Amino acid sequence: MDSKSHLKLLVIAATALCIGCSSANGHQAPAHYPEQVLGVWEAGPDTCRLPGNLDSDTRIEIKPNKLVDYEQWNEPDVVEQISTKPKAWKIKSRLYIDEYLVDQEEIYILTGSDDGALTIADQSRSATYKRCR
Repeated sequence: MDSKSHLKLLVIAATALCIGCSSANGHQAPAHYPEQVLGVWEAGPDTCRLPGNLDSDTRIEIKPNKLVDYEQWNEPDVVEQISTKPKAWKIKSRLYIDEYLVDQEEIYILTGSDDGALTIADQSRSATYKRCR
């Protein structure tokens, strides 16, 4: 390989690296709730049946980019898996309630048969939900 070809190859490689660097450092891909926790959940001892009571204040629905509660909703900001047995994640999110915006950090833990129980805990409370079927 002559020096001109070698130089061209270095320029192409450097350009490719810069493109990769700018996209990695420019905008972070949006966070998503883990696939394992997506769905409709309801607090309480019994497994709920879909469609269930849409106005229940013990029901949550977790979509890839939003957790919808009765009077509020969250958007995930950072999702980090912290355990595989049990499956658990630390999730930083933005809580939208009324006209307020609150940053929060919670632990999501899946347990039970078929991962049918989800416990969400923060520094002051915890709630356990059953997966709706």
